[in-house]
Amino acid sequence: MPGEITLLFDAAVYSVDSIQKAAYRSIHKVSTDIRCREGCIECRLTLDPTVTDAEGVAHEFKKEVLDQELRTKIAAETRSIRHLILALAFSRTGLIRDSE
Repeated sequence: MPGEITLLFDAAVYSVDSIQKAAYRSIHKVSTDIRCREGCIECRLTLDPTVTDAEGVAHEFKKEVLDQELRTKIAAETRSIRHLILALAFSRTGLIRDSE
């Protein structure tokens, strides 16, 4: 029977979306059940039978959750700059003509 690990994440720090993304990235090692409870997000990892290092998988999963959370925050913080760069790039393509 595969092992299980339960991890708790503070809902004020991590989003369900970031945990879901981490779960998807770890799908080859674990299946994941996610529940929101009283200010925390409970994440139950069921290990694939081929996994021999449960602690290592839990550690990697936590790192992946943090990575996904930071990616989301950085994307939000740089959204306006990325849009400005794209607008400038497309304004010089000749695809849009000035109305004169």
